Amino acid sequence: MGSIKVGVVGLNFGLEHVMALQANPRFEIVAICDIDQAKLDALRGDVNTTSGDAVWYQAERAERLARVRSRADRLRQTRLITSYHDFLAMPEVEAVILAVPVHLNAAFAERAVAAGKHVLAAKPFALTLEDGERLLAAVKASDRAFVLGFQFRYSPLFRRVRDVVDSGVLGDIRQLFWNMTRMPLRAAHNRRDLSGGPYLAECCHWFDLFDLMQPDSGVRFSRVAAFGGLDVPNTHVDFADNAVTIVEYESGVRASLNFTYFTNQPEYNVFGIQATDGKLRGDTEGAGHFVMWAGRTQDRFDFAADPTKAWQGHLGFDRNQDVFADAIESGDHEWAVREAERGLENLRICLAAERALDSGQVVHRDDVADLTVAS
Repeated sequence: MGSIKVGVVGLNFGLEHVMALQANPRFEIVAICDIDQAKLDALRGDVNTTSGDAVWYQAERAERLARVRSRADRLRQTRLITSYHDFLAMPEVEAVILAVPVHLNAAFAERAVAAGKHVLAAKPFALTLEDGERLLAAVKASDRAFVLGFQFRYSPLFRRVRDVVDSGVLGDIRQLFWNMTRMPLRAAHNRRDLSGGPYLAECCHWFDLFDLMQPDSGVRFSRVAAFGGLDVPNTHVDFADNAVTIVEYESGVRASLNFTYFTNQPEYNVFGIQATDGKLRGDTEGAGHFVMWAGRTQDRFDFAADPTKAWQGHLGFDRNQDVFADAIESGDHEWAVREAERGLENLRICLAAERALDSGQVVHRDDVADLTVAS
């Protein structure tokens, strides 16, 4: 099969997709879509730094633009377009990579699937169950590939973690944990109506990894509790800037997910598994590493992903594109449906956690039928 003709939608985070695609021979970038003509022009012209974003983000974006423009040969025939409708009407666009604002994820993915395109959708799956169920129905009705942007699970770090889980060396897994600390969200994500709040905007990744770290993937949650608040005024958000979250799964596994948006210190993401015959603790610094103890002799094993061979920051980001190419080439529609079903389950647990945090009450699985993101 020749290179896959792909289009990218959205040039904020999507700029990173363009950068990765330029280095991936499995894809040919035939179109890039953004409503802001200036962002499109910047791909081939001057860098525009007049923005309300933080200085650090402007600098990061300028660096990405410089790298994209250094590979301008990969964009020479690329069509730059502001209309998503016209973009989807392009017959040469076989596959779509979405990097749109969170509140547009489900609608844009549904339209792309309905237009007969293969879709790599951004996380989260949706912001409401109604939108999520509609997107799942669209994926089921299509014969196209569908992949979610939960890229961490494809990184060398979490591939190895999954190998450990599959090996059984840890015994019966009973507890999981994830602790996230970071700087406040930038303006594009600091309102609940834009991002869905902390669980949908970011912690959905960690719920996805709780799924990965259990022997039987696709396990459903049974109940969630969460406690937190908006405790540091300079975080400039309209939702909790810290919380402690507890999840119980139908498998009997229990997990804790804790976050703060005011602790900008190293080891931003620390995670672990605790089981009957061993335990594992790791973090995502660099390309990620973990240490494991297991067995009667308490043997220690250390693993560190090679930072020269793995994407850093958004771990697994480059591998996510290859998973997308694999899905397109395999034509495995059952896999696409399972991926969408996993996305809907992730949405359910995020909404349940948000309700638990807002209400201070334990939220059971049966309580999620009418849940939406609070405005």
